[in-house]
Amino acid sequence: KILIFEYITGGGLIDKKITHSLGDEANMILGSLIDNPAITTDFFCDYRNKYKRHKNSIIVTPQNKNIIYDSNLINSYDYFLPICPETDLTFYKYIEKIHLSVKNMNISSLDSLLITSDKYLLKRTCNKNNIPNPDSYISKSKDKLYILKDRYGCGSSHIELCDKAIKNIPEDKIIENYIPGKSYSISLYLSNNNYRLISINEQKIKKSKNILKLKSLNVNIYPSFKDYIFQFINNIILALPELRGFIGLDIIYNNGKLFLIEINARYTTSMSVIHNCKNKHILDYTKPLLTDETGISCQIKL
Repeated sequence: KILIFEYITGGGLIDKKITHSLGDEANMILGSLIDNPAITTDFFCDYRNKYKRHKNSIIVTPQNKNIIYDSNLINSYDYFLPICPETDLTFYKYIEKIHLSVKNMNISSLDSLLITSDKYLLKRTCNKNNIPNPDSYISKSKDKLYILKDRYGCGSSHIELCDKAIKNIPEDKIIENYIPGKSYSISLYLSNNNYRLISINEQKIKKSKNILKLKSLNVNIYPSFKDYIFQFINNIILALPELRGFIGLDIIYNNGKLFLIEINARYTTSMSVIHNCKNKHILDYTKPLLTDETGISCQIKL
């Protein structure tokens, strides 16, 4: 038996209004996890969510909102999968609250969650371990560009293209070199001894008034640099050896070189269509033995 806690659909915002932009993606993620007839998958469910009448929903209301921290309930399952945004350290704070009492998670250490949630700490870790990142990119253009974004934001939060370095940056923002090139994400599942490459995904980015947003994803593609990716992943795991569970790496490919942009130490949107790309349910990747297959590419429009 598996228990899912997806923050937005599962009561993490129980006292707040849920916008469509947040809800649609979160429902896509939840739907991809609870549609497996081979295994019982229960899930915490906000009383306002569209899945509230699902037979496996555990309803969360303002009156019982602390049920999402109930370690006795959570530990009664074989496997617990929490999925929270990095925004304002939400994921870190949730795991910090339950990690001593919940024993059935395959989740990154608190230190790793803090580093991957704080873009400043992630860049510092990359620089210390010689992992290419925006700090190490040298622009050959006379008109150098920069990216201003939330220091503690998830991938969909504010990302602004700037034509000059900004001084006196607020503490909750970070500025970094803009890297032209193609954007990709890498979906992984990490256990104690190894990792499984779930898919490589191409990210289509749109720009509107210097604001960059993810437009769509081509999931499970096979780029020309695929063989180079394995060494890149190994270097990241050596730098952050306590990463565990579902992991998403955001990267940019520029002039034959890969640059790490972000690490999402959680289940990500691209993972939600793997069942369409391969003859596998995404939760199959949590099992010790898995024979994988090549599969086909799928698209997600956001």
